[in-house]
Amino acid sequence: MALEKLYQSILLEHNRQPRNCKRLASATHRARGHDASCGDDLLIELTVIDGRIREAAFSGRACAVTQAAASMLTEWLQGRSVDEVGGGLDRFRALLENADAEPDEALGELNQLQPVGAFPARRRNALLPWKTALRALEASGTAAS
Repeated sequence: MALEKLYQSILLEHNRQPRNCKRLASATHRARGHDASCGDDLLIELTVIDGRIREAAFSGRACAVTQAAASMLTEWLQGRSVDEVGGGLDRFRALLENADAEPDEALGELNQLQPVGAFPARRRNALLPWKTALRALEASGTAAS
């Protein structure tokens, strides 16, 4: 697989102009995610009302793949029920693990990260925002590490 395919235009766009890259004053849930191997330090913040994610944002320092994945994920999370997030992670992980898998309609733009799955270290980067968001939901409004 060519390296150019890994860094598709959509990934580069989300890295250069990430969506929801900010702090949320109204956050009810937050968690930090770290990847020491590449220096990622990510904060995911969520505003959850009546079991639904109303707002999602991230901040911190991260490589291009992690930042793009966080940008796409925060877009995907908004408006979803808390119960959908774990299943979304399972679907996303399956997509990364199978280069021949058809796009998963439920994942929307996150399908664009599928080529990352061919690179084990980058797969970890793409999963970090998901794992951090799940920890935030488990943290029940506290600042989790």
